[in-house]
Amino acid sequence: MQQFSDFLIGNWPLFLALVVVLVLLARTWISPGAAKSISPMEALQLINHRDALVLDVRTDAEFAEGHILNALHIPLGMLSNRLGQIEAYRDHPIVVVCRSGARSAQAAAQLRKAGFAEVFNLAGGVMAWQNASLPLTRDKGRPPKPQRAKERNAEGAALPAAAGDTPTDTDSAPSPESAADDEGKTTLAPGEGEDKEVALKDEPEIVIYTSALCPYCRRAIALLKSKGVTYTEISVDGDPETRREMTQKAGASSVPQIFVDGRHIGDCDGIHALDREGKLDALLGLEKAET
Repeated sequence: MQQFSDFLIGNWPLFLALVVVLVLLARTWISPGAAKSISPMEALQLINHRDALVLDVRTDAEFAEGHILNALHIPLGMLSNRLGQIEAYRDHPIVVVCRSGARSAQAAAQLRKAGFAEVFNLAGGVMAWQNASLPLTRDKGRPPKPQRAKERNAEGAALPAAAGDTPTDTDSAPSPESAADDEGKTTLAPGEGEDKEVALKDEPEIVIYTSALCPYCRRAIALLKSKGVTYTEISVDGDPETRREMTQKAGASSVPQIFVDGRHIGDCDGIHALDREGKLDALLGLEKAET
């Protein structure tokens, strides 16, 4: 004990520095501005099942090289001046992203202190996302429609709203309602309109092959939901035979792949391109009638 006391007295500057570091760490851990760090897979679940907003705080150049689908880009240095841009997401899950997780941690803490309710920091950033074999895109994308906490169910399982057509400045994200039956089909109510109604002709068989960890699958499904059609979703996860069958039919091994009455109509980019060209409704057996 005497030796320890002598050592402590002789090295008090080191011990003082250690105490300061521990205090700073403790403040970081228990600070009301601290945000929870999550893994890429946890972030993906928030994106797919709770429509989480992905806030990318990297530089313009970094963002242009590739980002998570439908991410909102606000560089860290501009965040304090642009909080109004995300004010509508105050009660919405937000996943903050940077290259490695350091800048996003600062941004997440800033949002928490500003009163945003659910803020998460992507641990490891975009590098961890890529290491988890998750995709990046260079498309502009469309952030999810803000949804207040009271509009989500008790489990927070809101349907994805960040999908639909290729984004434009005047577009708004669809928010269709859906109900799933016991046979793997999802029957969705057609979207209501003021001037037009959507009616089904001879209803075709629509099949989409998907994977649970594929954000492009969620985006393709959301487009089908916005059309109010009935479809069958087939997962290829852990099923090499089903993926092989899909690959033979589609000529591609990536997901999603969509078929209408056995005819391959494309992947996620493909059906959005068909929709932009005004060809998708006819393929899905839809017609528009004036009311």
